[in-house]
Amino acid sequence: MARNTGLYTGAVTTLRSATALIAAESATLSDANYPVAQAIDCTGFDTLLVGVEVTAGTNPTMTIEALVRDGEASDGARWKRMTSGLAFEGTPTVGDTGELDGTAFVELAVFGAKYVMLRIKAVTNAASTTAWKILGTPGRTRNISAVSR
Repeated sequence: MARNTGLYTGAVTTLRSATALIAAESATLSDANYPVAQAIDCTGFDTLLVGVEVTAGTNPTMTIEALVRDGEASDGARWKRMTSGLAFEGTPTVGDTGELDGTAFVELAVFGAKYVMLRIKAVTNAASTTAWKILGTPGRTRNISAVSR
């Protein structure tokens, strides 16, 4: 059975996929490399749970990072990486997922952004892989009253 695409509460869905060898994507964060039409709307969610599926290969992994779009910036500066100077126990990951091998989901901060792109930051053991999927499900909901004070 094929997975749904898009983002749905209570369901694991395919957020991005390709029938291709896994490979890290461009570090040039432009609209040409990351079209806004492929972004995920994370309005209402502070976090996403992100996982991967990789077909074939021997112990392949993918590291996924969340990019958010700043529509007011010029092209080449619109997509921003989310990083954090500190990590506290019990808080979601900010920046990237670390190596995912298909056995777990990682909670990744998105801060309710309207446009989020899940970029393949790095891969390992990519040889002989034939397809990949980035999977996701909504994580924590956004507490709007606390944000708007």
